[in-house]
Amino acid sequence: MASTLVRELRGYPCLGLAPSEDGTLARRSLCCSRTFVRPLSAFLDVTGAVSAFAARAAEKLRCQGDAAHLLTVFLGKSRYGLEPPPYSCSTTLTLPGNTSDSIELVCYARAALKKLWQPGHRYTDAGVVLDGLETAGQTQLGLFEAAPVSEKRTHLIAELDALNRRLNRRLNRRLNRRFGHGSVRLAATVRATGQVVAPWEGQAQWCTPQYTTQLEDLLLVG
Repeated sequence: MASTLVRELRGYPCLGLAPSEDGTLARRSLCCSRTFVRPLSAFLDVTGAVSAFAARAAEKLRCQGDAAHLLTVFLGKSRYGLEPPPYSCSTTLTLPGNTSDSIELVCYARAALKKLWQPGHRYTDAGVVLDGLETAGQTQLGLFEAAPVSEKRTHLIAELDALNRRLNRRLNRRLNRRFGHGSVRLAATVRATGQVVAPWEGQAQWCTPQYTTQLEDLLLVG
C-alpha cells in the first residue's frame, strides 16, 4: 500500500494494480448509448432518450453494486448523412456525492442536456457515461453533509428493480416481449403517446422463432 501511495503522489495512476475483492479488475466507467432509429431534432424526443439511457445506466450500476460521482452526456450527428458536416458535443457534471439512484441521475442528465442543446441540429445518437465508480455505501461524507438519498428513496428504487426482475422472469412471453425491457419505468423515460416504439429504442424485426424458450413459438401439428 505504501509503494502504491507513493506512486500515486508522484502522478502515476495505479488503478490497474488494484483488483476488486473477488480478484477481478473493477470497472472504471459505464456507458449507455444508442443510435436513433431516425434523426431527432425535437428537444423532448432527445430528452426522453437521454433520460432512458441515464435510467438504464443507473440500473446497471446497481446491479454491480457501484455508485458514480461523474456523469457525462454526449450528442452526435452522423458523418454519413446528407446534412452539413458532422457535429458532436458533450458535457460532464460532478455530482454532489456518489449515487446510483435512477431519479437523481435522470435529473442530472436532463440538466446536462439543457447545457448542450443546440436547436437546428438533427441528432443521430446520444449517450450517458458514468465515471468515478466506487462501491455503493462506502463513500465518505463530510462532517455536516446529509446522506444524498433517503432510505425511502432507496427502498423505492430497490422495489422497482425487484419488480422489473419479476416481470422479466414471469411475464417475458407477454409483457416485456411486447413492450421491451423495463416495462415498469420512470415517467421521464416513457415514449410519447401514440408511439409504438420510441425513436431511441431498438427495433427487433423478423426475429427467428424461439422454439426452445417460448411456448407460443412452437409449431402446431394438427
